[in-house]
Amino acid sequence: MRPESEIINDELRQHAVEIDDWKYREHVRLLHDWAERFNQVFQLGLRTPAIQIDRIPARTLGTYHPGRNGFGLGHEITLNARHLYRPLADQLRTLLHELLHEWQSLYGKPGRRNYHNRKFRQKARLYGLIVDAQGHDLGVEPGRFTILLAQYGVDLATLHVPDPDQEQPVALAKRRGDSKLKKWSCGCTNVRCAVELAARCERCRNLFQEAAPAW
Repeated sequence: MRPESEIINDELRQHAVEIDDWKYREHVRLLHDWAERFNQVFQLGLRTPAIQIDRIPARTLGTYHPGRNGFGLGHEITLNARHLYRPLADQLRTLLHELLHEWQSLYGKPGRRNYHNRKFRQKARLYGLIVDAQGHDLGVEPGRFTILLAQYGVDLATLHVPDPDQEQPVALAKRRGDSKLKKWSCGCTNVRCAVELAARCERCRNLFQEAAPAW
């Protein structure tokens, strides 16, 4: 069951789509429509977000503000005005990414300092979004996200689909208090390392999992 939204966020949405002297009016209307569609179709149980379009650092596509912002608004999502030229499919990927942060703030345990923890990455992967621990979008696999976009005529040609034959550097994160080499396997490749391995094999598309020590 969807939680009851705060009145201020609903009123803010209405204000944003009705004012006639704001160049982003139609764009933010589109984003709100898609946010509601993602929420309903994927049954995320979200509240109405406070979506804004603003100029933020160029390398950032979008952000989610945990807790309340300076106006006391909750679930603030910002899409970078510098990147509104991007194809709609790519912007909607960013929007869904930020909505999943809201989902985790409501129903899970968000990572610290913008760390995209395993639960977030697993949730994103349910819809085909491949995200690393730093929040980088590594690509989109065909799935629920692409199917929904296709149903509404959104061009998917610009979405990056990872090449299973392309080698990709392994991302590592320290395991506290454990310096011994351990075996990790994806099914087709075995590696050993002294830190926790957070990576996906680009050949078989499986995540590396800690395996039995025998090779």
